[in-house]
Amino acid sequence: MMFRSKSTFAAGLTACGAMGAALVLTAPAAPAAVTSVSLASGLSFGSSTSYGTGCSYTATAQATPGDIVGFFDPAGTFDPGGWQTVGASGSVTAKWTPSTTGKHNVYAVRSSGEYVSTTATVGNGLNLGFACVVVS
Repeated sequence: MMFRSKSTFAAGLTACGAMGAALVLTAPAAPAAVTSVSLASGLSFGSSTSYGTGCSYTATAQATPGDIVGFFDPAGTFDPGGWQTVGASGSVTAKWTPSTTGKHNVYAVRSSGEYVSTTATVGNGLNLGFACVVVS
């Protein structure tokens, strides 16, 4: 491709740059989502499970920064309860305390209704303050 002058060449480059910038500025934003939820057992010990009633564990959800996310388990509590704004790190945490034995489905729910879940089996816990002994 030949250009008749340096100013025509410069004008062509400027036009290409402007079109590229327009494409970047009009690209769709990444979709907001809650992508995962996990439970950390910490210092909890048991022969059949690492989770015990009356003991607290860290629930962590990964989601889009700025999203509003809450945790839910029908047979447990979370501290803090309610909705939390996801920070720049993309994660939000809460203390989960199961109140009954058996299978628990722990949910991380986005304010729009989208959710992810994980399952934990909970036994009878003996909370020692610094650790939890799961006796069955």
